[in-house]
Amino acid sequence: MAAYAALAPSFAGELHLEVFLNGAPTRLIGQFHQLPDGALAARPDELRELGLNIAHGGMDGQDMLRLDALPGVVVAFDGQAQTLHIEAEVFARKAQLIDLAPQPAGSVKPASASGALLNYTLLAGTHSLVSDGARLLKGASGSFEARLFGRYGVVSHSFIAGALEGDLRGMRRLATRWSYSDPQRMLAYTAGDLVTGGLAWTRPMHLGGFQIRRNFAVRPDLVTLPLPSYSGTAAVPSTVEVYAQNTRTFSGHVGEGPFRLVNLPAVAGAGSARIVLRDASGRETEETLPFFASSRLLRKGLLDFSMEAGFARRGFGTGTDEYDRRLVGFVSARYGLSDRLTVEAHAEGGGGLMNGGLGFAFPFAGMGLASLSASASTGPDGTGYQASAGLELAIAGWTLRGYTQRAFGPYEDLAALTALRTGHDPHRHFSAGVPRALDQLAASIPLPVSGSAMSLSFTHLKDARHETNRILGLTYTQRLSRRGNFFASGFLNMGQKSRFGLFAGISFSLDGGVTASSGFEQGRDGGRLVSRLSRQEAADTHGFGWQLVSAEGRRPERSATLTHRGRYGRGEATLREHGGDFGLSGQFEGAVAIAGGGVFVTRRLEDAFAVVDAGMPGIPIHHQNRLVGYTNAQGRLLLPDLVAFEDNTISIDPSGLPIDVDLQETSKLVAPAERSGVVVSFGASERPRAALVGFVDAQGLPLPVSAVGHLQATKAEFVVGYDGMAYLVGLASENTTEITLPGGAVCEAHFAYRERPGTQPRLENVPCL
Repeated sequence: MAAYAALAPSFAGELHLEVFLNGAPTRLIGQFHQLPDGALAARPDELRELGLNIAHGGMDGQDMLRLDALPGVVVAFDGQAQTLHIEAEVFARKAQLIDLAPQPAGSVKPASASGALLNYTLLAGTHSLVSDGARLLKGASGSFEARLFGRYGVVSHSFIAGALEGDLRGMRRLATRWSYSDPQRMLAYTAGDLVTGGLAWTRPMHLGGFQIRRNFAVRPDLVTLPLPSYSGTAAVPSTVEVYAQNTRTFSGHVGEGPFRLVNLPAVAGAGSARIVLRDASGRETEETLPFFASSRLLRKGLLDFSMEAGFARRGFGTGTDEYDRRLVGFVSARYGLSDRLTVEAHAEGGGGLMNGGLGFAFPFAGMGLASLSASASTGPDGTGYQASAGLELAIAGWTLRGYTQRAFGPYEDLAALTALRTGHDPHRHFSAGVPRALDQLAASIPLPVSGSAMSLSFTHLKDARHETNRILGLTYTQRLSRRGNFFASGFLNMGQKSRFGLFAGISFSLDGGVTASSGFEQGRDGGRLVSRLSRQEAADTHGFGWQLVSAEGRRPERSATLTHRGRYGRGEATLREHGGDFGLSGQFEGAVAIAGGGVFVTRRLEDAFAVVDAGMPGIPIHHQNRLVGYTNAQGRLLLPDLVAFEDNTISIDPSGLPIDVDLQETSKLVAPAERSGVVVSFGASERPRAALVGFVDAQGLPLPVSAVGHLQATKAEFVVGYDGMAYLVGLASENTTEITLPGGAVCEAHFAYRERPGTQPRLENVPCL
C-alpha cells in the first residue's frame, strides 16, 4: 500500500500545488482536493499529466483518485511551501513517449497545372540486309499514351499502331480513363478502363466502369504497417540512439524514469533495431530488438478499400477485345483491428453469381506472419467454397514462405464467369477458371560459405481443367571477388520432364561501368553458350551505352546494340546476325508535352514533372540540389522524374548568373499531383533597372540603418542598410525618393540613373535633404 504523509493541518478544499516527482521538479502546478480526513485526491487526467501511470477510473463513482491509495506511490504535502513531493516506483510512472514516425507532410499543397502530353515508343525492323530482292523495311509499330491533366485530374488514352510488310495493321486501343486523387481524404477516383482492387486470395480483372479506392500514396509520410516499439528505463537523464541496418536513425534526450519508443524505423521482412542508452558519464547500455514487419498488416484504425462497378473487359489488347454486357460490382477492404490483427473482406457479384469471403493476417510467434481466408460463391452451377492459409517465417537467417489454397465444389468468381470462351484449343495453355489447388513453398537458405546465397521454390498448380503442374526452382549465387560473381538458376516441371531450363555462368564488373558475363543455358532447343559485354547508360543523365552478345549453339546468333539517353528521349539500334544473315532494328522513346506556355520534346514522362520558368535563357536549374539542365531560349526547362505528392526542391544557382539579373526567389518546393505537371516560376529579369544607391545627409554622413524609403514614381519600398546603402529596382532616368528616418524625420533625394548592361550600377553620396 502507498503511504501518505501530511505536513500541514487537514482541511477540506481545493489546492494548487507545485509538484516534484522523485525529487525532480516537474515545473507543473497540480490541482488537488483535500478530503475531510486530510488525504489528497485528484482527477486521473491531472495525475497523468504529472507523470503517473493511472488507469481509467475514479473514487466512489466520481472522477477522483486518492493519492494514498495509488500503488507504488508515496506523497508528502508541504502546506507552508505549497508543494507536493511524489515518490513513485518505475511501474507507477508514466513512460515518456517518443514517437519516431515521420512528421506529417503538408509543407506544400499538391498541385497540377493544365496541359497535355504524348508519350511514345517507336519500333522498326528490317528484312535481311544481304538477301537479294528482299524489301528492306519489314515492319514498324508504336505504342502511345495521350494525356490531358489539370486541377480536376487526368484523362488518358493509350493505344498501339503498326504496319507489317507495308500494310497498315490499324490501331488497337488499350485503355481510356479519367483519374483523380484527393490528398485530404486519401481517395482515388477512376472512370473508364481500370483493374479492380483485390486481396491476396482474390483475383483482379479488367473492367470498364467506375472505381473509388483508398490511395495511401498521396501521403508519403504515412506509415501504414505496424512498426516495432521499445520500452526501457533511464536511471538518470540520458541520450537514447536508435540504429537500423547499422545506420543511426534517431538521437534524442530522455529524462530519468521509464520511456517508450514507438514507430521504430523498419522495412518489410525480418530485421533488427539497436537501441543505445548513454548517460552523462558515458556509460552505455545497448539492446538489440528483432522484429518482423509486413505490408500485409495495417496499423490499428487504418482502412484500405476499393469499390468498383461496371462491365468486365475481355481480350484486353487483343483482336477479341470486348466488354461483357452484364453489370458487375466489387468491394475489397482491409482494416487494422489492432496492430496485431488485420481483417480482410471481399465481395463481388453480377451475372447471377455472388462471391464473398473473410480473411485474417496476424504476426506469428514474433518472427513471421500468418494468414487465413475462407470464401464462398453461389452461381448457375451451384455453391462452392475456397480456403487458403499462408505462413512466412524468418528464423536464424532462414526465410521460409508457404501458401496453400483449395477450391471445393463449383466455386467460381467473376473473372471465371466473364472470361472469353476460347473453346477446346489444344495449343492454349491457359484456363480462366479458379485453380482447384495451389501450393507454393519458398526458402532462402543461409550458407556457411561467405558471399553465397541460395533459394529454393516449389509450386503445385491444378487448374480448373484439373491439369497439374509441379515446378521446382533453384537459384544459387557466389561472390568470387570484389568484382566477380558466379550464378546458377534452373527450373524443372516435374509433370512434364521435357520442360526444364538451366542457366549458369559468371559475371565481372570492369572499369568504366563495363560488365562482362558468360554462361551456359539449357532449354527445350538444346544448350548454348551466351557471352555478353555491355555498358549501361546512366538512368538520370545523358550518355551512351552498348552491348555485344554472342550465343553459340545449335542456333547461333550474335548482336551489337548501341543506346543513347538524351534530353529528347532514348534511342536504341541493334544489328543481329543469324545463320549468315543480318537484320537491323531500332527503337526510340520520348514525349512531347505542352505546359507552362511552352512545347517541349523530352524523355518519356511516366509520372510527375515540372516546367521551370526562370524568365531568362541559359539559367542553370537544380532538382534536389543536382544540376539537371539549362533553360531554353524562352527561359523554360522541363524537369522529368519528379516524385508525385512529395516535396521536390527546385532551385537556381545565383552564382552563375550575370550581375544585373534580378531574382525574386532562388529555391521553391513543389508537390505535383500524380501523372501531371506543375509550373515553377522564378521570374528572373535580365534588366531590372536596378542600382545600389548610397544616401547621405546634409552633413555628408550615411543615413542610419533601418531608414525606410520609396520611389515616388513606382511607390516601390526599400530599406537603408549599412553605410547608407540601399538596393533600388525599377529606376527611371530621373528619380525622386522619400526616406523616413528612424526618428520620424523625412528627407527627399534626387538622382539620375543610366543603365549599364552586365554591370551592377553603384551611385555614391546621393544627398537626402
